[in-house]
Amino acid sequence: MKIAITGSTNGIGLALSEVYQKRGHDIVPIATRLGDDIRDIGQTVDKIKPCDMFINNAQQDYAQADLTFAMHKEWNGVEGKHIISISTMSTLMHDVQYKDLHYVSQKHALENAMINLAQHALWPQMILVKPGEVNTGDHSGPLAGDPNIWAEKLVSILEIAGPEFKVYELSLGVDYTN
Repeated sequence: MKIAITGSTNGIGLALSEVYQKRGHDIVPIATRLGDDIRDIGQTVDKIKPCDMFINNAQQDYAQADLTFAMHKEWNGVEGKHIISISTMSTLMHDVQYKDLHYVSQKHALENAMINLAQHALWPQMILVKPGEVNTGDHSGPLAGDPNIWAEKLVSILEIAGPEFKVYELSLGVDYTN
């Protein structure tokens, strides 16, 4: 399978790239460090179009929501295509700190796009993933989970579900009690 991943050079995106590569998939990396700008929707869509799966991971302004709409339009009705968007469990919280409101608002836009588009066609399959705290760098707390372990678990869950089941949404966090 050919998989496009935004934010593929760091954190969750890098971890997912490595897991899928180990499983024999071809990765199309999309990242600022590689000269990409996901806010350039047309150019980003052109990179994603020939793929089978798009992991919409990188967050920059409202580009995640915009890319979701653009790729759904490209792949609408095309069997076998998948859009997996990475949001955050922070959207479930009502006491978000002021400094995080912009980020959480952008993730809410992404989630609304995913939920609304999933109702309009069987394909592409739309999967919304809400990670708990994962160590992605500067903004991670002391209890953040390892992104490599998190990515391995996510991919395993999606593989176990297989084509017989449609996964719409997953919240996947680290158990701090162990």
